[in-house]
Amino acid sequence: TKRFLDAENIRSAPWRDVIYTEADIPQLVQELEVPCAVKIVNGGSSIGVALPDSKAELEQALRDLLRYGNHVIVEKKVFGRELSIGVLGDRYLPAVEIIPQAGAYFDYVSKYQAGGSLEICPARITDEQWHAMGEAALRLHKALGLSVYSRADFILDSEGNGWCLEINTLPGMTPTSLVTQE
Repeated sequence: TKRFLDAENIRSAPWRDVIYTEADIPQLVQELEVPCAVKIVNGGSSIGVALPDSKAELEQALRDLLRYGNHVIVEKKVFGRELSIGVLGDRYLPAVEIIPQAGAYFDYVSKYQAGGSLEICPARITDEQWHAMGEAALRLHKALGLSVYSRADFILDSEGNGWCLEINTLPGMTPTSLVTQE
C-alpha cells in the first residue's frame, strides 16, 4: 500500500520496509528515527502496531513484534487529529474524526471497548480538507483495484495537511463500525 500511495502522489509519512531478525535489532535501533510507528505487514485492528517515542521503546517494540513475523513497516510518526473516510462505489463519504478516550491513540481497546473512542461524523474540518482526503481515498481505492467499499485512515496535522496512514480493504460493517456511521 505504501508503494501505491507513493505512486499516486498521496501524502504519507516517510517509511522504510524492514525484514529483520533479533540480531538486527541493535543496528536498526541506531539507524531508525524516533518517534515512529512500527507496523507488522500482515496485521489488522491495531494488533502488531507500536508507537515508540524513544530508542529504548523502539528496541522493545522490535523485539515484541517479532512474535508476529519478521516483516514490518517503520514510518515517521505524524501528529494530529485522526480521521477516517469511507469509499462506497465511486464516491467518498463524509469524514469521521476519531478521538480516543481510553488512551493516546486509536488502538485495539479504543476501537472495540465500549466508550473507547468518540467518533464525530461529519468531522469538524473544512470542505477543502474533506475533499482533499476524500479524493486521495478514492484514488487509492481505484489504484488498488478495490470495488464496493473501503476505508482510508488519515492524520490531519496542525497545518491542515492530511497524511494517509493506510487503507482498510475490508473494514468492519457492524453498527459501531466507522463506515456505517458515514
